[in-house]
Amino acid sequence: MIMFNQETMNHMLLYAAGRIINKVSYFNDLDSHTGDGDHGTTLLRVCHCIEATLAKPEKNWAKQYDDLGWLIMSQDGGSAGMLIGNFYIGLSQGLTQPILTPNEAAKAFRLGLQRVQHFSGAKRGDKTMLDALIPAVEAMESAALDGGTASDMCFKAAEAAQLGAEETIGMKASRGRAKNMGENSRGFIDPGAASIAMLFESFGLYFIKERAEEEELCDG
Repeated sequence: MIMFNQETMNHMLLYAAGRIINKVSYFNDLDSHTGDGDHGTTLLRVCHCIEATLAKPEKNWAKQYDDLGWLIMSQDGGSAGMLIGNFYIGLSQGLTQPILTPNEAAKAFRLGLQRVQHFSGAKRGDKTMLDALIPAVEAMESAALDGGTASDMCFKAAEAAQLGAEETIGMKASRGRAKNMGENSRGFIDPGAASIAMLFESFGLYFIKERAEEEELCDG
């Protein structure tokens, strides 16, 4: 069974970064409807920070993810970069053991969410990344309480994040540049929520990939 530890988390994040890098144009296009059209470019900088930070040997994964958060915030990424960086700083505060139980892992993600909420001032329904991040973390917590494994938690989080992102299509923006569009902000998915959905989708797909590789080894 794959556990939440530094190696797993790093591989999950690197896998997600690889997928997101291939969607930079897609996220810029999404952002062109309600923002500056640069969310994909911001994500590219974030992914380069992920690759650079996780390539460095660091046994203390709390420090590694704290460093990652601060590196992301040092980039030119506007409010999205600042919030993503703060998410990883918050997450790092929950990485207190070499191996996390499902409940401990859910708590770490909750700490990341709380830091984003603190610095953004946004809530669910404001048409921001929180519309995907909040349900994703809640799904992780629910799965952990039900005795779910790491993969169960990520699958549930991916499903919840996607549904949350899709709900932003009908929302009127209350935060960010899109709020200046008023009612015209309806009809478009929020790019921040969409990128959070892809992050958690990638986590789920990572576990599917690892499971397939394990089965292939067993069959061999």
